[in-house]
Amino acid sequence: MFSGNQDQFAVITNKRLESLLDGMDAGNGISLASAIAVALEVDRRISPASDERSTAISDDALIDLAVDAQYTFTHPNSQTALPFGTILESKALGEILIGGERWVLDAGRPGLHPVWTTRRDAHGPNLERLHRHISRLTRNLACRRLGLPQPALVCDFDERHLLHFEPHAEAGGVVLQCWANGTGAPRFCSALPAQIEAFAKAIVLDMRAFWKQRKEVARQAAEVRHIVTPFVEEYNSQVDAIIVGMSFQSNDDDLDFYVHYVGIDEAMRRGLVLDMIPASRRNLVKHGHFIGPNPRIAYGPEELASLRSHGADGRITELAAAILSSGKVDSSQILHELARSYDVTFELSTTGAPLFGALYWSGGTIHAELSRHAALNWSRDRLELYGVELPQAKQIAMSGRPVSELADLPFGGDIIVEKIETLYSGIRLHVGEKPYLIELSSGKIWECPEELF
Repeated sequence: MFSGNQDQFAVITNKRLESLLDGMDAGNGISLASAIAVALEVDRRISPASDERSTAISDDALIDLAVDAQYTFTHPNSQTALPFGTILESKALGEILIGGERWVLDAGRPGLHPVWTTRRDAHGPNLERLHRHISRLTRNLACRRLGLPQPALVCDFDERHLLHFEPHAEAGGVVLQCWANGTGAPRFCSALPAQIEAFAKAIVLDMRAFWKQRKEVARQAAEVRHIVTPFVEEYNSQVDAIIVGMSFQSNDDDLDFYVHYVGIDEAMRRGLVLDMIPASRRNLVKHGHFIGPNPRIAYGPEELASLRSHGADGRITELAAAILSSGKVDSSQILHELARSYDVTFELSTTGAPLFGALYWSGGTIHAELSRHAALNWSRDRLELYGVELPQAKQIAMSGRPVSELADLPFGGDIIVEKIETLYSGIRLHVGEKPYLIELSSGKIWECPEELF
């Protein structure tokens, strides 16, 4: 991302900062010096500062900058001007904007990190901090018997990063669930200590509510089991967990439940399949209405068998296939990750802001997303180009033409434009999302028969 001179500047600046700041904290337990060093690198990349101007920053100016930046890291709606003119700001706790680019602190790693490449699950020092707060807050409460929540993941139309307590016998074996994004920060690892403490207090409220209602939870969970038992028997599945979250329940006494089945998941392999059994659904069943299971439980095995009969592990969209075949990414490593997880991210260095990408499973298909600050955002069948104006006649003429005739992109230039519309900040291209078949171990990609679309 940076030139040789920039790399040298970064090393020199980091050493100076470590010496000058002498272990000062960025606000979440990591070195302030490491965070300021990254902010200066980004400032230097965005601005046309010369090497001579870069090395001319005095020690006093660096210390003042670090103190101001630390305040910005830890206070929302604040900002600091970096030496070369870029604005570092915090609109909400847990996220830092540098020239509009989204960065975060990570309690487990020094420096600042692009939000695109940062883990979403609950882990590291912030999880340890959360556990300490919960243990302290429940020390004299009966609900301490629920124990401590652990990270859990289930993939539906998106990844759900969760925190689960152990199944509780007095609640009919039901699992108490909290969302890992409950800190208010964009990532669990980027939350500041005060946010983790507030999250712990909210979890303890859920624990107390669950404990108080555990007998009623058990009674209603029995109704859920009555509904799902025929599904698992008919489709040769099993129930992994019956789950309840207490934070977003309605005011009446009827609870909404989740069910995790073991079945064919979004990545077309044996895994967890999510279903929701709300109170309204249970009431419909009580009145004689038939409510079927999650379609992936019913049809997943059949879909997987069809894919296997063609030698495929799943489908892949045209954009995702173009990324893998471009030679610009480590396709072998990406496929290795997708064979065992639900998504993988990458960063592509460019002359300006870096391009971030993600490949992810959804509905048995590997999709792709691309994002470059102030330049583009490509999600599914929509490509938005910012700062671009296109006359109406040209928009019409581009229908049926490849994207490459309009934009110079590292991936997906051959994909066909279906239509274009004008946005306030640029244009939006509606493009095809043609599926192919893929075998993960070899990376082989080929035409997808229409019956497998």
